[in-house]
Amino acid sequence: MEFQDIRTSMGRAITHGDLFARFYDIFLASNPKIKSMFVGTNLETQKALLRQGVNLALMFAEGKAIGKSAMNRLRDSHSKSHLGIEPSMYRYWLDSFIKALKEFDPDFDAALEKQWRQALGVAIEHIAGGYNEEDSQTTQKVS
Repeated sequence: MEFQDIRTSMGRAITHGDLFARFYDIFLASNPKIKSMFVGTNLETQKALLRQGVNLALMFAEGKAIGKSAMNRLRDSHSKSHLGIEPSMYRYWLDSFIKALKEFDPDFDAALEKQWRQALGVAIEHIAGGYNEEDSQTTQKVS
C-alpha cells in the first residue's frame, strides 16, 4: 500500500476545501441513526478529532506503535459498553469520507479510492472488532 499517495491525496483535498466539514455534512445525512448520535456534539471539536483520527488510522495501517495505541483506545471507546457504535455503522463513515475526498481531491481516482479503503479498512476492522469486548484489557492483547 502506498501511504505517501494517500497522505498527498488528503493534503490536496484539505487545500481545496473544508474536507472535514464536508465529511460531516455527508456522514450525518447518510443514515438517520448517525445524525441522532451527534445531537449536542460540538462539530468543530469533532472535525479536529477526525483529522487526527484519520492520521492515526493511517499510522495504524502502517504498523506504527502510536497508531496501534490510538486505535486500541478507539476500539474501547466505541465498544458496545461505551459509545455503542455498531460495526455495521462504519461503512457509512468510510463511504462518507471517500465521497468528501472525491469532491475535494482533484486527482482522486479509482486507484486512490482502493488505497484509501484498504488503509482505513484496517483500522475500522480493528475498532469494530472490539464492539463486544467488556473492557480495555482485551485490547491490550491485540498486536
